[in-house]
Amino acid sequence: MDKKDDISLRVLVVAGTSARRAHLAGVISRAVRGVNVTCDSQISPARFAAAKADVMVADLDTPASAAAMLDFLQDAPAVAGSVALIDDPEPAWVRSALRASIHAIISRDANSEDMQIAVQAAEAGFVLLHPTSVQGLLQSSAIDQMRDINDEDMDHENLHREDVVEDLTTRESEVLRLVSMGLGNKEIAARLAISEHTAKFHISSILGKLHAASRTEAVSLGIRKGLIPI
Repeated sequence: MDKKDDISLRVLVVAGTSARRAHLAGVISRAVRGVNVTCDSQISPARFAAAKADVMVADLDTPASAAAMLDFLQDAPAVAGSVALIDDPEPAWVRSALRASIHAIISRDANSEDMQIAVQAAEAGFVLLHPTSVQGLLQSSAIDQMRDINDEDMDHENLHREDVVEDLTTRESEVLRLVSMGLGNKEIAARLAISEHTAKFHISSILGKLHAASRTEAVSLGIRKGLIPI
């Protein structure tokens, strides 16, 4: 991405709390000379455009925010720089983000040096991955290769069974919405006055019905299918 004339690099910081936004804005201001930082609480192409930003740095602390980042990448202009701060991202999410042309994936505790490199990568259109993301991709790739070998003899019906999605029950829809808020099994159980074992059962059923490999993927599918209000 080319900066025009002498206008400084404009970075939009998106995080769930004002304290987190202030912290990240400070880290970026110390890391990148002459940067112009604005903050927002919501990941949105429209808000990115309104801020006239060059790069968005998004703090992804919940499955819902991770799913929202993928949606942003799908709809954002090609020149938009993108940096995701996420801890231990699931390989499926990393692959989706890379396919959607994300520029940097780093940990949420990134220091000024990490942030400087990530923002510069986004500005230049390069791709930067944290080592944990790379390791997860490599491990996932090896597993996928083994699955491909084992699935060679699957019949036509089984190959296309992921196209059929069963309806979620009312309780499963409630559980999915709580998962999108970043709640763990114990917190979901307490919120719904059910046992933790029952909460785990509902989540397992949700993943099966949506053909999702992870909680994050289930939330992303739930948002796209209108199962989770945004």
